[in-house]
Amino acid sequence: MNAKVLSPALRAYLFVHLYITVPKIFFNVLQLARKDQVLLIPCSAFNTLRKACRPTKFPALAAKLMLQINATEPLVYYVFKRLGYPLAPRRRLFVSTVVAVFCAALIHFKNFQNTSSAHGRQLLLDLTLLVAVRAADTAAASTLSYVGGGWWALVGDGALFVATSALIMYSWFYYPERLPTAYRNWITSAASMDDELVELLREVKHKRIAYGEKGRGEHLLQEFCERKNQSPERGSLLINQPLSCECVHAFVTPNCELHALYRFARGVCFAMKLYGSINLLMLVLRWNKPRFWRNALQALANAARSSCFLASFIALCWYGVCLGRTRLLPALFPHVPRTRWDDTVAVACGCVLCGFSCFVETPQRRKELALFVAPRAFSTLVSTE
Repeated sequence: MNAKVLSPALRAYLFVHLYITVPKIFFNVLQLARKDQVLLIPCSAFNTLRKACRPTKFPALAAKLMLQINATEPLVYYVFKRLGYPLAPRRRLFVSTVVAVFCAALIHFKNFQNTSSAHGRQLLLDLTLLVAVRAADTAAASTLSYVGGGWWALVGDGALFVATSALIMYSWFYYPERLPTAYRNWITSAASMDDELVELLREVKHKRIAYGEKGRGEHLLQEFCERKNQSPERGSLLINQPLSCECVHAFVTPNCELHALYRFARGVCFAMKLYGSINLLMLVLRWNKPRFWRNALQALANAARSSCFLASFIALCWYGVCLGRTRLLPALFPHVPRTRWDDTVAVACGCVLCGFSCFVETPQRRKELALFVAPRAFSTLVSTE
């Protein structure tokens, strides 16, 4: 085999290997440093690198696909040419590439599916959705570029993020088993919502708890209220119809707007630890002494913008729930029982509203966010069984 076949496969292997391992190593370093277990960092990093080198992992799949595609495509092109199909050279090259990709996927994906799984979910489904979303984006971008210029990109990416993030947050509230465990835990950590409140909303949605009825609704928030140094009666669904916003706010403040600002501030602190560390790492990797201060200011600006995005996402999710249950919908529809809004509607408002935080980001970053979130959102609609 010549370099034209081996080189792309090797590059694909190295790129995917780094793409998978670097974030894991980085976050493991942060966690171990936070726990004062610095001596375990080399062993943890080595294990992460070693596991990614297994022949059943994604880097090996990427290398196999690239190797077979680059080896098969010239042969298919030659066959079409010899058979005398009336195709222009560019069209013949396109068809040959499609056939080569299809054959490579047909051979290697099945084995990858049989040997790879993540917490009971088929990794092939996630990979298929990722490729499908990227392909659809490429097709849409090339088609819509002739209609309306860049307007479609500005609005379309934001609309895609709003819709897909709403699906993800709705699943997080009501159907958490549809999300990968690590992704679900990360959302839980960022949202900082007490487990009892999430469980209450879930039980009301599934009609296992109802306002004004004796049962679990009387005692579900009892421990939650005691932990917040409040009377257990404040969390009873038999006495409170509906629950006060102050209870939903974890007794931080009775004011919904102040609570949203509080969540925004907490979100900025949470996000700066993440985005600040990432931008600091990128600053060190791209060390350039003459331009250091310029790059440092740019890294700080990027971290601040991304932190404001994530903080806005969190705050808007909380405030959207408040708009649905007390602030807006009860005023627009006064004849609807106020307890009705806690059943799906208020949560759905928060799920939709939080997605508009993407407009804090730049258009390019907005596109990246939309394409990152979309496969995960669509996977909640597809059964893996």
